[in-house]
Amino acid sequence: MPGNANQAASLHSSPPKKWRFEDKRPVRCIAVASGKGGVGKTFITVNLAVALRSFNKRVLIVDADLGLANADIVLGVNPEYTLQDALFSGIDLNKVVTQTPSGVDLLAASSGTREMVSMGDARMTQFIDDLIRFASDYDVVLFDCASGINHAVTAFIAASPESIVICTGQPTSIMDVYALIKIIEQEQICDRPGLIINMVKSDAHGERVLETLNCVTRNYLSKTIHLLGIVPVTALAGRAVQVRRPLLEYRPEDPVSRRIRDIAKKIIQMPTTRSSIRNTPLNHLVDGIMAAQ
Repeated sequence: MPGNANQAASLHSSPPKKWRFEDKRPVRCIAVASGKGGVGKTFITVNLAVALRSFNKRVLIVDADLGLANADIVLGVNPEYTLQDALFSGIDLNKVVTQTPSGVDLLAASSGTREMVSMGDARMTQFIDDLIRFASDYDVVLFDCASGINHAVTAFIAASPESIVICTGQPTSIMDVYALIKIIEQEQICDRPGLIINMVKSDAHGERVLETLNCVTRNYLSKTIHLLGIVPVTALAGRAVQVRRPLLEYRPEDPVSRRIRDIAKKIIQMPTTRSSIRNTPLNHLVDGIMAAQ
């Protein structure tokens, strides 16, 4: 409808708002993205959250894939409410956020709708304020972004002080990850993203993928990639999804589970220059929510 289109355009063209809130504690906000679908992004996000929880971190997953949300499936829960209920029905976030058996909390999403473009400034302001206040109770917030390199994905990355990109050994995945990193670097969307190479046959295979990416990024972006970890392929990953349990709980001693725990430990030990959620550019968060409809 023309009216909705005009309102959406005005929301994107209006100057960034000065969102006001009081954060209670430092929070690490991390966007998890991938250039290509089918690389195990949600699988990594969920299991990374479980690993962080095992290190006594309070973790919230925000399912930012508003079109094909499925973090609830991997976590084995059936949320009564979703992000859209908070946005359009005013359901309190304490009711919307689902507590999972893994000890990780989930802000689930359902398929995006055109209602998002008709949301008024006052309602969006209230929602963002509520979300930030609520998220301030956590140590880590993980945004499970949609696959691809569209505006919704880059907006959520821009809203997060830290980001992780998931890649596999497939040539299409490597090229798509390079395209995403190129956009991140050229548009200065965020600081240097971390890379997880997933579903490779061996460490040597993963190292070859890293060298391929580094060769391209060095030549064209004058950058090298920060590797967080290499995760091997395992048939148990599919079985864990089928029974709707995170692999770290289904088979905690599997090599993949151990690697993901190592990555979680590395993330915890990494210094961060912007650890407070107060530093999150909230206009980008609003942008991502609006673009994902």
